[in-house]
Amino acid sequence: MKLLHIKVSPDTEGSASRAVSTLLAEKLKKHYRGLTETVVDLSVAPLPHLDALTIGAFFTRAENRTPEQRTAVARSDEMVDLLLENDLVIISSPMWNLGLPSVLKAWFDHITRAGRTFGFSETGTKFGLVTGKKVYVVVASGSIFTHAPSMHDDQFTPYIRTALTYIGITDIEFIRIEGTHDPRNRETALPSAIQFVNHLPIN
Repeated sequence: MKLLHIKVSPDTEGSASRAVSTLLAEKLKKHYRGLTETVVDLSVAPLPHLDALTIGAFFTRAENRTPEQRTAVARSDEMVDLLLENDLVIISSPMWNLGLPSVLKAWFDHITRAGRTFGFSETGTKFGLVTGKKVYVVVASGSIFTHAPSMHDDQFTPYIRTALTYIGITDIEFIRIEGTHDPRNRETALPSAIQFVNHLPIN
């Protein structure tokens, strides 16, 4: 078994999402003997946002790419290869301004690739090519989004679920650390998430 651990928060020391995802990774290692972990830290080594050169490379057959296009697409190919070769994925991220940090959106842009992670049927219907994966999404938010009044403001979890389903991943578990800046909840936000992970069944 292999685990891909995507880390996003730039707070490498005090991040709640990093603390909980580290705990989850350790739990998975205890459950799956011999589980190996590959960490991709997007705050330390962010992926470049897509530009004309990279997009052009995506739509050019590999054997026809220029040296510049091959260089531009190399990181994307690396991220796709990592996703395909791992059985489990943890995405650990804060929610910023109701949505994804741009480095995480860049990761999704690089791994959402026609012919590699999704394809088309003869009738033009899209279908995902990434199957048999379990994804855990650890998300920390300053506000509480699981109930009113902010429930419908959450643009993070719907995007993640839709983007993963688009490439074929439907087994998705969200682990929330919410209300970290809410005076009613900030003292219990992290302990509650830790307790949730400690009692989380691993299938």
